[in-house]
Order: sequence, then C-alpha cells, then structure tokens
Amino acid sequence: VAHRLSNHCARFSAVQMSDQTLAYVEKDGTWLDARVTSRDAENVTLETLEGQHSFTIPADQLLLANALPEDGVEDMTRLNYLHEPALLSNLRQRFARDHVYTYTGKICIAVNPFNWQVSKPLYEEHVLLKYLGREMGEQPPHIYAVAEDAYQKINSHASGGGNQSILVSGESGAGKTESVKIMMQYLATVSKSGDQNKVAQQVLATNPLLEAFGNARTSRNNNSSRF
Repeated sequence: VAHRLSNHCARFSAVQMSDQTLAYVEKDGTWLDARVTSRDAENVTLETLEGQHSFTIPADQLLLANALPEDGVEDMTRLNYLHEPALLSNLRQRFARDHVYTYTGKICIAVNPFNWQVSKPLYEEHVLLKYLGREMGEQPPHIYAVAEDAYQKINSHASGGGNQSILVSGESGAGKTESVKIMMQYLATVSKSGDQNKVAQQVLATNPLLEAFGNARTSRNNNSSRF
C-alpha cells in the first residue's frame, strides 16, 4: 500500500464523537486523523486531531472515518466508508488485537505478525477442523477458509468441478511462501482419504520448489539469509 497510516488512526476511528465529524487527510504520503471544522458546497476545512495542521480540500474528496468495533470488521465490504485510509484503519485495528486475517469479499488479507506466539495458535489442528466443510464467512477470517472454498469447488458436482487457482501476492517478506505452504498443508489434510492420498503427496512434494522461488533474491529483499 502506497500510503502509511498514522499511529492514532484506528483508535479515533473506533470512537463515536457526536460533536465532531472525523475524517482522514493526506500529508507527505501519510494518512492523518482529522476533524471537519467547516464546510460549504465546494470545500471542506479539516484540522488534524493533534491540532498541528489545517487543510482545505474539495468537498467531493472528503474521506470520512468509520466507527469501528473493538475488534474491527471481519469483512471490509461491510464498512460504511470504503476507501484506502478506511481499509488501513480497520487492518490496524484488527492487527492490534492479534487478528492476522481480514476479508474483503472473497479476498483474504493477511498481515504478518512477525510473532510466533500470535501465529502458532492459528494453525493448530482444532482450528483447522473448524473450517472443514464450512462456507467462507461462517468462521472468522482465515487462510484455511480460502483453501476450503477452492477444495469445495474442485469437488462440486453442481458446478462440474474442475481446476482452481489461488492467487497469493504481497510485498517481499509479507509471508507469501508461508501462506501457500499453510494452504497446501490444509489441502493435504482434507484430501487424505483413499486414492486422494496421492493428491496430498503431490501437493506436499511441491514444497521444495516453492521454497526455491521464495528464497530468490529480489531488488527489495535479499532472502538468501533464510537458509
């Protein structure tokens, strides 16, 4: 994401302030929390919550803040205001509560916690079992739900079944390779029955290839230190 989010954004966007209209304003590539101080048909004047800066912007460019629940919103398509700083605010709010995964419709956004104490419980067997045979959205956001959705469609007789693709993208070091490995482990687990066990073995056999790609050096990150 091109813009950075100020440290206080999630805190204020989660609070109802009846006497103020909260919004976001951009300064030097950073989204700042602001309050609307005046407005007319053409322009809006905003002041940052810290009171250090004042901005006047066209009224049609006003980006209002959402009042978020304590744990944020699991599916961001449900936000009243859907724009870049609103998405970042919700992700920050959820990240602060150790919620790694958030949906935007069928898209699952993962924020790498860089904390094994947060990550490890997410992939225990009892968590995996909660997603078996469940529709996406029935359980809290998780990459298991994405894998389960693809698995169901592969085996769906109503839709004729067929191949499925899962696109994993992100910044260098965001956890793309690990995310793919987690989904492969899930698919291997749910397909371990009868002849399908061969599928599980084939899926897991791709691990070395994925590690090779994931270990490639890029212009943004030298991952050779992984091994």
